[in-house]
Amino acid sequence: MTTVDRDAVLDRTDLAALATEICGESQGRGGSARWHCPNPDHHDEHPSMGIYQGFQGRWRWKCHACGEGGTAVDLLMTGAGMTVREALLDLADRAGIAPRQQPTRSPARPAATPRSPAPPVSPPPAPPDPAISTLVSAAADLLWQPVGAGARSYLHGRGFTDELLTANRVGFDPGPRQLPRPKGLPCAGPAIVFPALHPGDHQPVFYQVRYLRSGQRRRYDQPSQDLAPNPKLAHLITTAPAAPELTVVCEGFPDALSVAHCGLTSVALLGTGHASATGASALASRLIEERPGSAFVVCFDDDTALSQDKLPAGHNAAIHLADALAHHGQIVLNILTPAGIKDINAWWQQNPDAVRATLHSLPALLGRPALTPPDEGPRLPGPSPADAAPGPSLNHAPGC
Repeated sequence: MTTVDRDAVLDRTDLAALATEICGESQGRGGSARWHCPNPDHHDEHPSMGIYQGFQGRWRWKCHACGEGGTAVDLLMTGAGMTVREALLDLADRAGIAPRQQPTRSPARPAATPRSPAPPVSPPPAPPDPAISTLVSAAADLLWQPVGAGARSYLHGRGFTDELLTANRVGFDPGPRQLPRPKGLPCAGPAIVFPALHPGDHQPVFYQVRYLRSGQRRRYDQPSQDLAPNPKLAHLITTAPAAPELTVVCEGFPDALSVAHCGLTSVALLGTGHASATGASALASRLIEERPGSAFVVCFDDDTALSQDKLPAGHNAAIHLADALAHHGQIVLNILTPAGIKDINAWWQQNPDAVRATLHSLPALLGRPALTPPDEGPRLPGPSPADAAPGPSLNHAPGC
């Protein structure tokens, strides 16, 4: 069994940086800095969480509105849904502290062989509350109404066509005054609604919102667990038949939509915490089950692209997932966006031709059939191919 030194992990964790990663940018600086509460059930419109040094000199956090708080371990458990063990191993990995293997003690005397218990049967996930489908449907309709003009402009600016938005039921939430909803659903709109659709019947099972107010410190939000558990993965819909032999796994909806626009099958990971050192293997198994016979490309955010002070959470998660897929015998490629560009969607906005060319070159790198270019619809203004940003770094995972 692997163990880590909890105190050493906490001593080497930058709690303020972790709070920014989980909760968004802080309001204020120094001792007066405040973040939004990481508890998804606490709709913290005004940042209420601060960090402080406890009596042992170790940094802790506390939400002064709801009273929740604790160490960095508790922050990952609350904000990323991890177990204690997952959070400790994730923090150890970030801090560069290798887990150690505990020796197995030999029993003093032979023991009788116990009867093997029946493997526990995991209950099927609870169906989402009907309020999820109701809000997603209403928001998808409002996007195309006059009230959704600003949201459409925002989405078009990020490179998404009307056809792609309609296929994936992306919508606009003007806020609870115009669109009532029960407690437990995000309510600090206006916001873009990105739904996760069931891969079979395409019914909404979950959604995330991207707030549009410039002063909104917490950019993304999601329903509470009791209304709709986070499915961890969301399968995007392309507007033309996509080759089944290749799947691109992205960090979040905007990147996955950019890939889908290029005619490739894309899956959005809804939180890099799900691809931690301890969670990546289960996530890889699920991808293999849901995308049988596919090769995989992993491309997560470069969190250090704009500031070297940021933690490389996306980079670490991509390595964990790519290694896990390779360990399961899958063909996998881990790619990075060009230097200085945080993610695929930012790269797409800067140079869609370069993104399209790179994505369409991936099948050849992985020994898969070439893609047939889809009907791409309106082209975005951008630099000419001669002015394209440098291509991405390509890294085969071990075992490919």
